[in-house]
Amino acid sequence: MSSSVIIIIFIISAIISAFSAVRLATYADYISTETKMGGFLAGTILLAVATSLPELTTTVSASIIGNANIAVGNGLGTIMFNIFILFILDIHFRKKRLFLRVSDDHLYTGLIALILCIISAVGLAVNFSFTVFNVSMTSLTVILVYFIGMRLTSKKQNSESALSKPEPKAKPKKMSLNLKKAVTGFVLYGIIILVAGSALAISGDEMAKSTGLSGTLIGSILVAFTTSIPDAMSTFTALRLANINMALGTILGSNLFNVLVVAIGDGFYFDGSIWEATSDDIIFIALVNFFLTAIIMLIIKRDRTLNTFTYILPALLAVISYLAVVGYVIFG
Repeated sequence: MSSSVIIIIFIISAIISAFSAVRLATYADYISTETKMGGFLAGTILLAVATSLPELTTTVSASIIGNANIAVGNGLGTIMFNIFILFILDIHFRKKRLFLRVSDDHLYTGLIALILCIISAVGLAVNFSFTVFNVSMTSLTVILVYFIGMRLTSKKQNSESALSKPEPKAKPKKMSLNLKKAVTGFVLYGIIILVAGSALAISGDEMAKSTGLSGTLIGSILVAFTTSIPDAMSTFTALRLANINMALGTILGSNLFNVLVVAIGDGFYFDGSIWEATSDDIIFIALVNFFLTAIIMLIIKRDRTLNTFTYILPALLAVISYLAVVGYVIFG
């Protein structure tokens, strides 16, 4: 198969995956509003699956075919791109100075994200031979930290909600849907993403072989960009509505899940530990993720700025850092 055909398949798979993920999120939002499953199960879990399914299917598919750089690069590269988009949009909406109104509650999620970034960097740099059912020590630690962190965060939010006065539930927008159609659509687009994500990983692997492009470049830049589109659109919508807490929650929640996605992919990688099979460039990406997340945590605590320039300075630093990493991966 020629390089041009492989690139066309890659692009078509990327477009289908991105479009399907947006539709999937729409159906998930409708289901979470119309059912009595409960906010955590129907909203948080369902929407998390909806927006992160492209990353999950692509990483698992790349793991199965043995391309660790695309698998890990997709998961960790998506974190970088998510934060990049968040700060680009913050610069765009700079007159609103949205980050000055963000809740300190995000510090808890940010702390979990920092811990997962450290675990990822250590797992990529150090060889751990211990495995359980083909899952490495690094992945086991990621899974443990993720679920303990989510449990503690959920308990804290529930305790705060019990002390606060409940807000009236907003009525859902009128849609030409019913619950049966929404569930059918969710399942259908989930299957489409499964196929498109698999095609994306396989064509990306072939592209790396036929064009000489590195798996790190394809996974952490090209594939990560594609699979991050649903998160980018959700963030843009939230910031346009001046809902910085929803936007930041979407980004941090997605970033946590993307590290978990790599740990899940490790179980489908049969040539050892997926963390040990990657190039050194991805260690650099994990460290940059830590740095960018730390910037988010610092500006969460900020409650005033002197002027617009000092307000956007952290965002500019983050954007420049992302572009520098992209340049390093491409030309380094």
